[in-house]
Amino acid sequence: MSEIEDKRHEIAELIALELGFGDLDAASAADRAVIERQTDETIAGCAADSQEPADCTEANIRLRGLLHQYRALQILRDDQVLRSDEADARLAEEGEVFSREDDA
Repeated sequence: MSEIEDKRHEIAELIALELGFGDLDAASAADRAVIERQTDETIAGCAADSQEPADCTEANIRLRGLLHQYRALQILRDDQVLRSDEADARLAEEGEVFSREDDA
């Protein structure tokens, strides 16, 4: 798992406990679907730039910390993708012909 996937898993584990499902890995498929949906909603709703922000002030300190760490990882990943895209665009403008297969 990537670092961001690991952080999301930690958030889901905490949400599973808060919802009363207990251990995330032992949850049934139906319970897991509920937990995953709530995890997605929590991550999206507690983001600083959310179009429909949730009131996350009631979230416990651990969850708020995990959400903050997750958001930082998202920003880092997005920044890396943007820099890669900008580098690709610069090479294309310079007439450099390349493909991902050329990286080998």
